[in-house]
Amino acid sequence: MPSARRTVRFTLLLSIWWACIAPLHAQTQRLVFAHYMLANRDHAPDDPTGERDIAAYQREIHQAQAIGVDGFALNAGGWFQEPRYIRRASEMFEAARRLHTGFRLFFSADMCCSNDAADVEDMVRRFANNPRYAPVYFRYRGKSVLSTFAGSAHGPKFWRNLLSDLEHGTNPSLRAAPCVRNLCPLAPARSAPSSAPVPIEFVPAFFLGGELPQRADIAAGLSSYRDIIDGAFYWGIAGVPGLGHPPDQLPSSEAYAAALHAAGKLYMAPICLQFWGANAGRYYEYGGFAGMRALWSNAIDITHPEWIEIITWNDFVEGTYVSPIANPIVDRSTTSTNIFPSHRGATQLLVFFISWYKTGHQPPIHDDAVYWAYRTQLTNASTFATIKNFGPTGNVVYVTANLTRPAKLRVSFGAQCVTKELPAGSTDVQIPIRAPGSAPHFELERGTSHLAKDTGNDVIRASDPMPNLYYSTGYMHDPENRGARR
Repeated sequence: MPSARRTVRFTLLLSIWWACIAPLHAQTQRLVFAHYMLANRDHAPDDPTGERDIAAYQREIHQAQAIGVDGFALNAGGWFQEPRYIRRASEMFEAARRLHTGFRLFFSADMCCSNDAADVEDMVRRFANNPRYAPVYFRYRGKSVLSTFAGSAHGPKFWRNLLSDLEHGTNPSLRAAPCVRNLCPLAPARSAPSSAPVPIEFVPAFFLGGELPQRADIAAGLSSYRDIIDGAFYWGIAGVPGLGHPPDQLPSSEAYAAALHAAGKLYMAPICLQFWGANAGRYYEYGGFAGMRALWSNAIDITHPEWIEIITWNDFVEGTYVSPIANPIVDRSTTSTNIFPSHRGATQLLVFFISWYKTGHQPPIHDDAVYWAYRTQLTNASTFATIKNFGPTGNVVYVTANLTRPAKLRVSFGAQCVTKELPAGSTDVQIPIRAPGSAPHFELERGTSHLAKDTGNDVIRASDPMPNLYYSTGYMHDPENRGARR
């Protein structure tokens, strides 16, 4: 009997321990968001009615949902200083409301430069307290979600007071939304917002310990915000994932997850394509999609975040975007090169990884597909004369192949051709670029079967006066699954 009682006692204690410290990911639906820059768009300028803009936002929501993205984190900076933010936010919320597809929206207050407490409180109240748009605003555990870009410099007192104002309805805003060039926010979002209480699920990106922090740095920062935040987002873009040494951001993501989960907090992990900080004069090459794979694998196998945020859907200036922009801006100095190349390859490949993350199982490959990424200009000593480069770079075409069975890939650069034998499964390979010139042409073959062929969107330049270090991405697949049947 004593032994049986000890067994029962041990089992009970184990159950209590697990209930107390089990990570939130065991209790939470895994969700994927994409960081959306309200200051950027891939379509025509505003129209007075807003209908054209609403339709364009609906198209982007459809594109995001089609690949498994659950919502947009809306980046807004200078909320009152740049009234276009309120205008565009109203169009985005209207677009999501009309679709009725369950797409979620929440704000990521950009604290880099202009926003103050009044700005943040207004953006949340104007939409989370809006009878028309509140059903679209993302709520978690009965609270409206608020994230940030940066903001720890404002200090704990600032955030404690801001969240208290929202939760208790104090410090109400009396401002109606301003109009710019006779373009006003849509009518439901125009008047001063209600100051009814809005409980907040606060998940900021505070840069605790900097861009590549260690666990001690995060713990020190977390100690000041433990009673303020409900979780945190690691803005882990300035690194080279999987490099194995600095500036690899994977150890920092693991440190964030460990510190937050130990404190019973939610962790939102980053997924990025590359970081070309055109305004910051620095470049991080992720090895094509291999770096993005490393970030996904780290999340799936090690950090187990409750949520993922893709950085970004549409930050065109920094090259991080994963949207398949439909109307890229054309460089007026030539009609053959886009300033912002299409990232449709990244968009389509995300379907594979998002499914893997949400289900916890690698998706089966039912048809053959090839995804590519390459810089639109070669790199050399002069390229990095004024740009600081981090990590390895290569004058190559980065290829990720998801194949049902082994196949042969031919990549042609004009008259020159490179052939690569590819195994079954999901594989990352590199094809050397022989010379600048025409866009690469891709052909996938298996035996005598020609499965797919396509050509990249952008030519490869030897140099560029900008310079231009964006990836051009694309994909091709065997839609009829001919190769798998033979």
